[in-house]
Parts: sequence; C-alpha cells; structure tokens
Amino acid sequence: MLSSNDFNSSLAFSLDQFKKHDLVKADSIDLMNRVDSKFLFRLSELPKILEECVSSYSALQMLKTCVFAYKNTYFDFPDYHLYLSHHNKKLNRNKVRFRTYPKTETKFLEVKTKTNKGRTVKARIKIPIENKVIGEENAIFIAEQGITNPKTLVPMQMCNYKRISMMDYGASERLTFDFHLHYNCRYENSNKRFDKEANFELGDFVIAELKQNKLSRESKFYEIMRKRMLRPKGFSKYCMGMFLCQGNNLKSNRFKSNLLRMRKEAIYNG
Repeated sequence: MLSSNDFNSSLAFSLDQFKKHDLVKADSIDLMNRVDSKFLFRLSELPKILEECVSSYSALQMLKTCVFAYKNTYFDFPDYHLYLSHHNKKLNRNKVRFRTYPKTETKFLEVKTKTNKGRTVKARIKIPIENKVIGEENAIFIAEQGITNPKTLVPMQMCNYKRISMMDYGASERLTFDFHLHYNCRYENSNKRFDKEANFELGDFVIAELKQNKLSRESKFYEIMRKRMLRPKGFSKYCMGMFLCQGNNLKSNRFKSNLLRMRKEAIYNG
C-alpha cells in the first residue's frame, strides 16, 4: 500500500500529464439532466486509472490545483423519508443539500431528483450562507422541485471529500473522482433525540462518476473500467453515511453489499 506521500506524488505526476480546462469551459457542459454511471475502486488505483484517461479527457484546474475540497450538508425529514425513498428504490426521489466549494467560498442549495426514467436532474440556487434551518426563500425553491413541507427538513449529515473533475475532448460527458470521504452524522438515541454525533472516514476508496446526456457504454471510461473488470455500481454518499451511522436503526439491506465489498477488499475496516 502506498504511503500518503508516495500517493500524493503519484497523483500529482498523473495529473500533470493532462491538458487543463477552466471553470468557464467546464460550465459549458451543463448536464444538470443526465444519466450517471458510478464505479468503486481502491484509492491506490487512482493514479494509474487517471493516466489511462489522459488521451480522452482534460482536467479542471483552478487556482493552480486539480484537486478540490467539497463540503455537503444533507437534509432529510425527521422520519428519514428521503433516505428511505432511496433505500426502497422509489423513483422520482430527492436529495437536498447545501454544497460549499471552499476554494472559491461559493455556496449552493441543491435538489437532486432521480426520475422514473432513471435520469438524474439537479436544480440549484446560489446562497450567501448555510443555515441549520430551511428559511423562507430556500423553502420556496425546494417546494418548486416538488418537495412538500420543506421547512420541516433538518440537517442530518455533513460529508466532506476531495474531487477531481474532468471532461472529455468531445465536450459530451463529465467524469469525477471523489475520495477521502469524511462523515459527521447526527445520531438518534433511544429517546428519539438528536444529541449525539458519529464520525466516519472512508479514506481508501474512490467513487468515480461518469455523467452523460445519454448512456453510452462506448465511452472511453467504460472501456477503462471493463479492462479492470469493474462494473457500474450504485452508490449514494448520503445513504452510505446514514447506514454507517445508524445501520442498526434504519432499513439498510440495500447498502450492505457496498460495505461488504469494501471490507472484503480492505477498503474500509470499520
């Protein structure tokens, strides 16, 4: 297993080989309505996988770096309606979160919807600050996305991670690599009160997400994954965090396969 210093050096070497694009170019590919394909693999594999992407993708670079910190605060209803909708495979289901980009101090309120057509639709508005409650203006936006009683949403989880973001040379797809996940979750005790917190780190694996307007397995990244015998695998950062925090208190069968796989491959030893 690579040491932290060796991994960082290897990652930097791989990223140096990419052509770079800026945020203006990245924003030219909207993909707020898209098809997602996710893949899980060990963090130690990331530099080599990146090198295989050089011929087909450019890397987002901002403020002289290609690795960015993301901070998400996820909201749910007190009865875990959004979590359970995902667990129960309901379509037209939602996630609600505040997202902060620390490099630029930009903040958004985002609502992600998984439609009955299997597409991911994201709507968002820029916000000046994050709050622990959903204010009137934010509630109006959330309600416009089809979520009722938005002012009863409460913050359930903070999820921080690092991201590398890419786009293909044909400007038709985006590719992201998320790693070094850290969770801080609210823990519900037997008295049904949120008075505890639980922290988890999933530092030794990567969630790669290919975002396309229309699913195409002819993508170069699909080819790279096939060579490594890696198949698309559903993964929700929010749901995995809730499972790790409250797996004994919530329905969680759907998410156990990911955790078992990570334990088997020594990705996560919790």
